[in-house]
Amino acid sequence: MNPPMHQRVKNLMARANLTTDYTVQSLLWTDSGNLAERFIVFRPNGGTPVDRDIGSDHYVLVDLISGKAKGEYAKSEADAQAIIDYVQQNPITDTCVGQITNMGGIPSPVLTTEGRMVWRLQFACLYGE
Repeated sequence: MNPPMHQRVKNLMARANLTTDYTVQSLLWTDSGNLAERFIVFRPNGGTPVDRDIGSDHYVLVDLISGKAKGEYAKSEADAQAIIDYVQQNPITDTCVGQITNMGGIPSPVLTTEGRMVWRLQFACLYGE
C-alpha cells in the first residue's frame, strides 16, 4: 500500500479543509514552542490482518492539539466535532481511503504539561485492492 493509510487520511482531511489553521504533522508531534500554534498529527494505530484478496481495517489516530490562547479549548473541541461530522456524513468519498469510520466518538481530552488540550480521534479505514 503506497502511501500509508495515515497519509491518505491526512490528504482526505486536508482536501476537506479540516486541517486549516493547524500545523500538519505525521507520526510524531513536534512542538514548536509557540503556544498560539495548533497542531494536527496523523499516525497509524494498527488494524486487522492484511490479507492478499480481502479487505482489512487500517486504524489511524488523529490528534488535535490546541493552542494555549483564550478560546482555544472551545475551538479545538469544535474542530474535533467537525472532523467526526465530516467522516459520518462522507464515509466513502475517497477511493484511496476506502470506507472511513470513527471509532469511539470523541474521547476525553488530555492536557499537556504546557496546558495544551489534546483530542485523540481514532478512525478505521476499510480498504482492499
